[in-house]
Amino acid sequence: MPNPKKLKFVCTRCGNCCTDKNTLVNVTHLDILRIVKGLKLSLEESLEIFGFYVYIETLNNNILKKMVISPIETEKGLAFIGLIKNDKNECYFYDGKNKRCLIHSLRPMFCRSFPFSFIPLRGKDNRSEKKIEIIYTEKAIEYCPGIGNDAPLIDVDDWINLANKTLSELEDNYSFNENWNISVKNKEIPPSAKNYIRRIFKLIEG
Repeated sequence: MPNPKKLKFVCTRCGNCCTDKNTLVNVTHLDILRIVKGLKLSLEESLEIFGFYVYIETLNNNILKKMVISPIETEKGLAFIGLIKNDKNECYFYDGKNKRCLIHSLRPMFCRSFPFSFIPLRGKDNRSEKKIEIIYTEKAIEYCPGIGNDAPLIDVDDWINLANKTLSELEDNYSFNENWNISVKNKEIPPSAKNYIRRIFKLIEG
C-alpha cells in the first residue's frame, strides 16, 4: 500500500483533466443537486449540461469498477452521467482562455478528488476500524504534471477528510441510483433522463 505521506501534488492549472477527450467527468446526484442549486438552473437547462452516456459494450465488473459510479436505466439503456463536453471535446465548464473552471466552487466531487482515488479498507487488528488508501488515478499518472518530483507533499489529513466525504457521497449516490433502477424495473416511472433529473429536482423542493 502506498504511503500517503509520500504522495505529492500541486495543481499546475494545466487543464489536462478538463480537456482530455477520453476523460468523462462522472457526477453523482448530489453533484447535480449542488450545480443546479448554485447556478439556479431549470430542468431544461440541466439537460443541456449533464450528459447520459450509454456504454455500447457489455457492462462487466471491470468496467463498472473503473467507472466507480453506478449506471442508471434510461430510455436508451444503462447510462453513466457526466458533464457535457463542448465542440472541442473539453469540459463544458472549462475556460480555455484563462485556464480555469467556471464552476470551481460547485465542481463535481471527482474534480475535487483528482488526482487521487480513495479505497476504503479495514484495519487488520480491528475489523470495525475503517482506513482509507489513497492512490494516484490512472489518468493522473498518464497526464498530470502536478504529481511530479518537484511537487510538495500532500496534507494527508486534508485529503483523508475529503476521502471520507467522497466515499460517503458515493454510497448515497449508489442508493439513489439503485432506488431509481428499482422504480424503473417496477414500472413506477418511465426510464428517461428527464425523469431522472426531475427526481433530483424534487430533492430541492423538499
